[in-house]
Amino acid sequence: MLNYMHKGIIIFGLCKLTKGALDIFQRNNLVVYGILEDTEKWHRTEIEGVPILGSTNDPAFLTLLHEASPFFLAHGDPKKRQYCLNYLTKTAQIKSTAISAIHPSATITHAMQLGAGNYIGAQVCLAAEVTIGNYTILYNGVIVEPQTTIHDWVSIGAGSIIGEEVTIKERVTIGMGAKIMPGVTIGEAASIRPAAVVTTNVKSGVQL
Repeated sequence: MLNYMHKGIIIFGLCKLTKGALDIFQRNNLVVYGILEDTEKWHRTEIEGVPILGSTNDPAFLTLLHEASPFFLAHGDPKKRQYCLNYLTKTAQIKSTAISAIHPSATITHAMQLGAGNYIGAQVCLAAEVTIGNYTILYNGVIVEPQTTIHDWVSIGAGSIIGEEVTIKERVTIGMGAKIMPGVTIGEAASIRPAAVVTTNVKSGVQL
């Protein structure tokens, strides 16, 4: 993985995911060049020895992404992550690679598909024939059973269990400790409360 990194990874955003991503990259012996964050009070400070360089639209640092430095979007809010990605790819026309943060304690079978820019926390278990899209967050201890499909921009809270042959559409948020029973489809932008047990399909945009 290091062979395509010029300066190191650039992390966008300062929130609870940032420290988790830093820990994962460091455990995997990957270099983090710095963090870009729009709140000025954090500029020129450090987190775990990694500098907060400046704003997310600072051209001086965005230049690094034109030099093959991969990036990671640490915003927990999917709307912020999407906004940041749209800015990078459409406005700034960045062509760098979005890197995934995968904790070394996660169990991931070879017979699965994993997209770009995902966060896979500690003790996550992904079974065979699972498909995960891009820019999705699986917090610590999430279990995903076989033949389940998770689309882009999904967030699944710690300790949740996703049954087999489940389909989770884009921009779904699932609270910690939730259980999604086998065969269920959760529609786009739906929200599942913490500790909920979902036994039937959920329509798009529904808050359960």
